[in-house]
Amino acid sequence: MADEHGPAAASGQEDSKPGQTQDIERLIAVEQLPAPVYAALMSLGSNLKILQIEESIDGGGATYEIDLLIGDTYYEVELDAGGAIIASEIEAWIVPLASIPEGARAAIAEEAAGAVILEVRMEIEEDIGEAVYEADIQRGRRTYALRIDGRGTLIERDITMDMLPPGAYWALVLAARGGWIVELDEELHDGKLSYEANIVIGGVEFEISVDAYGNVVEVDYP
Repeated sequence: MADEHGPAAASGQEDSKPGQTQDIERLIAVEQLPAPVYAALMSLGSNLKILQIEESIDGGGATYEIDLLIGDTYYEVELDAGGAIIASEIEAWIVPLASIPEGARAAIAEEAAGAVILEVRMEIEEDIGEAVYEADIQRGRRTYALRIDGRGTLIERDITMDMLPPGAYWALVLAARGGWIVELDEELHDGKLSYEANIVIGGVEFEISVDAYGNVVEVDYP
């Protein structure tokens, strides 16, 4: 949920059959929101920042899933086309670095040595039932996120191709032939590092995870 995720021009996937209404999911800009939805958002607070809007049209009815920052709290809110709130949940809280557990604080400080820490967030990870911490770090022109638990153990880190082990590098290069890699993460599962890439080929995006030697761990198609 880093700040670089802002409103995007309309794009997405459509799924239709003859005689049926098209089902559409796409990212849209604030200016494309129906007036009642925009008004409902503005009523939530004057210090509100809209980060991302996803429009879903299913069976002719539209809903809007919106990522927001209000003060120091990140929310995900879903509204119908009339502006009524269908669901709302807190995603994360911005917290001072000094307030987080020592292990997490030390891991972030080590990762960010010689760089700038832009923001630190805390959220409750349902899978493990405890707080986790995510830091946005700027190193030169590159901004990336580090995700760790309270002890400082790595959960996920945004990386670039030059940071991959050779085996993982060539496996992902081959997997992305005819397309491109749009996102790349280093993750720790059951004590083992893996490298997960989001790849787009022919307009279809899928995820592939490989280990350091290039062995495929998992492939997830839409």
